[in-house]
Amino acid sequence: MMRRSILLGCLLAAGLAGCGPRFETVASYFPPVSEAGKLCVAQCKQAQTICQSAKELAIQTCRAEATTRAQGEYQAYLRTLPKDADKKKIKTFSDFDRNPSCYSNLTCSSDYNDCYKSCGGRIEAQTYCVGNCKEMVPPMPDGSAVGPRTTL
Repeated sequence: MMRRSILLGCLLAAGLAGCGPRFETVASYFPPVSEAGKLCVAQCKQAQTICQSAKELAIQTCRAEATTRAQGEYQAYLRTLPKDADKKKIKTFSDFDRNPSCYSNLTCSSDYNDCYKSCGGRIEAQTYCVGNCKEMVPPMPDGSAVGPRTTL
C-alpha cells in the first residue's frame, strides 16, 4: 500500500511538471544599411548600457537602504533589552532584515527597440515551442516555429 502511494505521488508530480507546451519568443535585429543609421544604432546601444547600469544601481541602492534600515532597527532593539536578558529569546539581525522587493521601472529593452527602429533598423520576432510540443494540436516536435513571424 505504501509503495502504491509513493508511486502515485511520483506520477502526479511528474504529470504536473509537464503541464502543456512551453514557448519562447526570439527577436532578430536587422540593422539599418546607411552609415548614419549604424551610428544611430551605436548611440542606442550606448544609451541602453547606461540605462541598464542605472537600473542595477537603483536596485542595489534599494537593497543597501533596506539593510541600513534593518541594522538601525536591530541596534534599537538591542538597546531595549535588559542586561540579564535570556540569550535564547534574543532576536537576531535576520529577524529585522526583510527581503525588500527592489525593482526599477526603467524600460531599457523597449526603449532600445524603439530607438533601434527610429534609426531605420528592423526587429522581427518568432515564437517557438521549446518543450512539451507533442501536447499541441496538432503535435509538433520541440523547436518548431509557432505562428507567423511578426515585426515589432
